Amino acid sequence: MKLEMKPRSAAGVPGTRPWNVRRPANRRGGAEGEAHPVPRAPERGTRASWRMPFAPDRPAQPPRTGAAAGPSLAVRRAVALRALAVLVAALAGTGAHAAGSVDRARGRDDEGPLRRRAASPKAGLARAAVGVTHGTVKIRPDSVPPAARTIALDAARNEFEPFQIVIAGRGEPVPRVSARAGDLEGPGGARIAASNLRLFAERLYEIPARGEGERAAWPDALVAEVDGYAGERRSAFPFDVPAGEARAIWIDVFVPPGARPGPYRGVVEVRSGGDPLAAIEVRLRVRRFTLPSTASLRSAFGFSVDVACRAHLGTRFCEGDAAAAPLVRLYTRAALLHRVTLATPYYTLPQDGGFRRFDETAGPFLAGDTAGPLGGARLTTFRSGYRRDADPAWTRARTAALRAHFAARRWPQELFDQVFDEPHACVPQVRSRAAVAHAAGVRTLVTTDLDRVDACGWRGDVDIVCPVVNQLERRDRGGLVRERARYDEFLARPGKELWWYQSCMSHGCQPEGECAPAQGSSAAAGWPSYAVDASAVQARAMEWLSFGYGFAGELYYDAVMNLDRAWRPGGLCAFGAHGDGALFYPGDPRVIGGRTWVPVESLRLKLLREGMEDYEYLHLLAALGEPRAARDEARRLFPAADRVTSTSPEALYAARRRVADRIERLLAPRASDRRR
Repeated sequence: MKLEMKPRSAAGVPGTRPWNVRRPANRRGGAEGEAHPVPRAPERGTRASWRMPFAPDRPAQPPRTGAAAGPSLAVRRAVALRALAVLVAALAGTGAHAAGSVDRARGRDDEGPLRRRAASPKAGLARAAVGVTHGTVKIRPDSVPPAARTIALDAARNEFEPFQIVIAGRGEPVPRVSARAGDLEGPGGARIAASNLRLFAERLYEIPARGEGERAAWPDALVAEVDGYAGERRSAFPFDVPAGEARAIWIDVFVPPGARPGPYRGVVEVRSGGDPLAAIEVRLRVRRFTLPSTASLRSAFGFSVDVACRAHLGTRFCEGDAAAAPLVRLYTRAALLHRVTLATPYYTLPQDGGFRRFDETAGPFLAGDTAGPLGGARLTTFRSGYRRDADPAWTRARTAALRAHFAARRWPQELFDQVFDEPHACVPQVRSRAAVAHAAGVRTLVTTDLDRVDACGWRGDVDIVCPVVNQLERRDRGGLVRERARYDEFLARPGKELWWYQSCMSHGCQPEGECAPAQGSSAAAGWPSYAVDASAVQARAMEWLSFGYGFAGELYYDAVMNLDRAWRPGGLCAFGAHGDGALFYPGDPRVIGGRTWVPVESLRLKLLREGMEDYEYLHLLAALGEPRAARDEARRLFPAADRVTSTSPEALYAARRRVADRIERLLAPRASDRRR
């Protein structure tokens, strides 16, 4: 039996709900107590082994009954005794800082020490191993859990800080794994409520085998215990961990803007059915500074709303603005919660000069979104979509009206027109379209490098030059530092900016539908990358590089590429890599439980958010009077754009702490001020 996608009305898309909704009292059921089926992996026939369940081309599995429904009483008794011993050991303080302690069986040492899971006759003596680690590592099925049971986090106010709990099955499966977070208790009775700790189950994305090779599984889709859009309980928990494999729970800790600085402590309990597996101690240091809700680094990520309609509503294209608007609002908000701007928060721009519907859809995100935890977060850019090359007068009039509307509303976004994408010759459209945009008072962007701009005489036509990152790391010209310096003369002119972007060049471009492992070539493995099978550091590096080498914005061609195929094995393959242009999954209730369709964030989007928050640290240090120190810190961490995998997560966290310490020293009142 195949699950067929049926069209849904726009009414099936939820409205806005507070991000940090409290979990329902009934932890077994949905938002109103209904029981949701737990996804099952067809190839194993057991509950929730997280290999893209309920793909359209796979049959659903019947519920387990009889002996298959769970472990025997004797097994449960033995597990309970073992779990009790583990819990006692954890409470005795056996944990230590977990950074860098996850071992993964991969061929490169870019995320800490690596080793293969060793076969041992003692491996089956304990059914489960549980440990905790930071968020800048990808937990694969053959990962070895760290020994640590304590995680030390460091975060500013109004910042997210993630960590991961790793559970591995040894001699037998670990059934019905779940977790529960408590409040974090801080100085003077201060608390960070448990509702600010959001739990996600990390589901695996399967990369199909090539030839006779084995399929590769990577963590990517993050299914929330309670989603942040409709506030519904999903089927993230409980899940089963197969024997001999590892799975992970992702936990986002949000530090409210009003949190009191200082140390906080709390516990996350991990259970297997009714039996305790581990008590994970969380130690959080809240810094004395606050990150802004609106990103300081401009971004402009594409959003193919027709693809969203295809995935959520089952229609080939959106059937008008009424159908598209709820999806536009959902995904724009989801991106803003990760400090990313979708540059086209609309289905169609007004054609008759009336902006009422546009204001209803895009206005809240241009004025400042108040629905999520990042109160008042705004889009940083807006891309004009008016284009009639045969009628430049119409294009100019419509673009000028758009700009006037922004001015009347006092929306501060960078309004630009991407007049051409990757010109490989001196195409006349760049000059003609730029003339129209400039006449309407809008800046222009072209994805090209300075060599092309100068060769074609476009310095007066292009306001924002946006080269691909690979064009900047020119070893024949002295590397990124020297190549970036060539743009200084261009940037000295009023109104000029330098952005950049990453593309399939980071992993090796291939025809559509063909993908190779992103880590398959050492020449292509070291670039920043949002591919599923790239390292966690690669997904977090772009923003450090942006600050360290002076780039004002980041462009990305799409955030929902292949959204309608995302749950299928290999469904996110595009232009040579899995996940290229795809940072979300569609929250189909048949896959994630609940009743309402919502966006599902990828682990890569979380890492991108972490990079954006790293940028805020550096930006704040520069704003406090130490721009050189901030730049040097970023450049020491990532000295070259094509070797970011040589940087370890431990080095990244150490750099963040140094920057945070320096910020706090600069914010500390001088002795003379204290005497006053």
